[in-house]
Amino acid sequence: MCYLKLATYKMDEDLKVICLLDILGFENQLKLLGLTKLHEYYDELTSYVKKQEGGIDIAQISDGHIAVGWSIVGNAYFSDTLLFWTNYNKISLPSFTNLISESLCFGIEHKLPLRGSISVGKAILDIETNTYIGQPIIEAARTEKLQKWIGVSFGPSFTEPGFNNGLYLNTVLPYKSHYKDSSSPYATGMSVDWARKWRETRKENLKELICSMDIIPKYSDYYKRTTDFIKYSEENHDWFKTKTHINYG
Repeated sequence: MCYLKLATYKMDEDLKVICLLDILGFENQLKLLGLTKLHEYYDELTSYVKKQEGGIDIAQISDGHIAVGWSIVGNAYFSDTLLFWTNYNKISLPSFTNLISESLCFGIEHKLPLRGSISVGKAILDIETNTYIGQPIIEAARTEKLQKWIGVSFGPSFTEPGFNNGLYLNTVLPYKSHYKDSSSPYATGMSVDWARKWRETRKENLKELICSMDIIPKYSDYYKRTTDFIKYSEENHDWFKTKTHINYG
């Protein structure tokens, strides 16, 4: 008879994994959708995230041990910026990445193109006092601005030893073609594979939806790079199973 060995995972309550998301072309989206409709979409997106609060995360860690954790996801938004966060640990990290993928898909379905970054570090995130400070917020803002697409990349904090442990490889994809400057220290080449999430959960043609949103010449290159990523994701669906080195797109 086999028995599951349960292991507890101690957390540093000040250590957070955060995702900062901006609406691409916010001013134009506001004109197209109107204030009421845009606010409605914001509320729908944050309501989805709130539904994930209190979820149980289970992950295998080592030596046959199964770790069980409890995730609480916080959120806030100001003008064109949305912020999601949870306590960092190796158990909740995969579900948080999955949540961000789902948020990006939701945004596309509601003509709300989102661009963002995930970072990790010590931060103070207090909804009651509207206090949001810490290095991971600064890092996420800088990484977010470096990208020309609809999507989310991991900031350089995830290249530090230990922080990228726990990521499920089918939720991420090595990719660099969306950066404005690929030589920047914020260009890690680690991206959320939200296009894979779309393929696994939706039937609508993703490329067609993206192209239908490309109506502002200023951002045409962003949409082109997004469709390039969608194609790359399709071609490298099981990149983590191959023995050859992936070329980062």
